[in-house]
Amino acid sequence: MDDKGEILSSCEVDENIDLQIWTKGLSPRLVIRNKNQNSKKLIRLNWLENRERKLSVKGKKRGSSVEYGLGDLLPHLQRILSEYAVYSPFKPHLWKFAVTLEKVLHTPAIVSEKGELSLLPEEKRSCLWIADLTGGKKGEGYFRPFFPLSEKEREALPEAGLPIVENRRSVEDLFKTGAIRKLANQTPSRWHRTIRVMSAAMLLAFSFCEEDGSEFSDELWREENPENPLTFRIDDPRLMGLGRKFVGYARHFQAVDKITVRASYDSDKELQDDRYTRKRRVEFPVGLLGDVEYSVTFFEREDEMMALGCKPRGATLRHKGDLIYVFPAPVYSDALIHDSFGGAPDDYFTVMQLTSAKEFERWMNNVVPYIASFAGIV
Repeated sequence: MDDKGEILSSCEVDENIDLQIWTKGLSPRLVIRNKNQNSKKLIRLNWLENRERKLSVKGKKRGSSVEYGLGDLLPHLQRILSEYAVYSPFKPHLWKFAVTLEKVLHTPAIVSEKGELSLLPEEKRSCLWIADLTGGKKGEGYFRPFFPLSEKEREALPEAGLPIVENRRSVEDLFKTGAIRKLANQTPSRWHRTIRVMSAAMLLAFSFCEEDGSEFSDELWREENPENPLTFRIDDPRLMGLGRKFVGYARHFQAVDKITVRASYDSDKELQDDRYTRKRRVEFPVGLLGDVEYSVTFFEREDEMMALGCKPRGATLRHKGDLIYVFPAPVYSDALIHDSFGGAPDDYFTVMQLTSAKEFERWMNNVVPYIASFAGIV
C-alpha cells in the first residue's frame, strides 16, 4: 500500500478494526486497519473465499488478540464493496468485460473434416460450440451446441443447429443468430449468471476458481491500446483453467446438483464400508485434476449409485485427504456421451469435466455473497 493509491470505501467494524477498499487504478485490495496498533494489512479479495477462515488481530492489551469469522464480517464487506462499485469505474468495466468474456467462452471450434468429429482433440472438446463444416458445400454448415439442451432451451435452437453460410463461422456470426441471447433468457442461471460472476470475480481479483489469476486481473484494468487491444482465448494460460471449468459446469449444468463431494481421510475404506464395490483405477498426471498426480478409483453400488475416490499422490493445499464424488450411475454414462460429440467416450476427459463442474459451482457459491448486490447477478 502506498500514498499514490486511494481508499474508495471504508467501514468501522468495532473498536478494534476498520475495513477499507484501496485501489491504485487496478484491481482493488482489502485493507484491514487495526486501530489498537495503528497498523494496516493489505490483502487480495481471494483471501475471502475460504469461508472457514478466521481473522485474528492484536488487542489493546499486550499479548491479547481478537478473532473474527468471515461470517461476522460479511455485512461490512458487502457494504464497502458496494460503495467501491459506485465510486470506481467498476460497473462500466464490468459491462464491457462481460461482453468480451461471453464471446470468448462461446467461441466455436471449427471442424472441416468428418474424421475429426469422431476424435476431437481436447482443445475442441473444451468448447461449447462446434462450427461443423463437414456436410455440405465449402463454407456452409451448422453451429452445433456441444452441450445438452434443456426442454426450454430446445425452443431457442433448431434441431439441426444454426446454419453457416458463406463461411460466416466466427463467434460474431454465432451471436448474430440471436441464439445466445435466447439461451440466456431461457436459463439465466446457466448462461447469464455464470458470466456475470466470472467477470466480476476476475475484475475484483478473486481467485480464478482457486487459482491465482491476480496478474491477469490487473491487466484487465490497464487502459487498452487501440493498436494492440487485450485479447485472450478460452484456453489462455492466464485464465488458469477458469474457462475450461466454466465449460464443465455449463455442459453438465443439469447434472451438477446430483453430484455430491466430500473430503475423506481414507476414501477406499469409507466407500467400501458404504457398500460400494471397487471396479477400476485410473491414474491422472499432474495438471489434469489439480497440482499433483491423482489416483482415481471407480466404485459402484447395487442401487445404481457410483462414486469416485480421488487420492492425491502428493501434498496439496487444495483439500485435506482424499475427495469422494458420489452420483447416480446414469449421470456418468450421460456425461460420457455429452463429452464425446458422437465420438468415443473418454474417462479421463469426463472425470475432469465433472470434477471441474463441482469445483466451479463451489467457487461461485463462495464468491457470490460478496458481489451479488452490485454485479447484476440474479
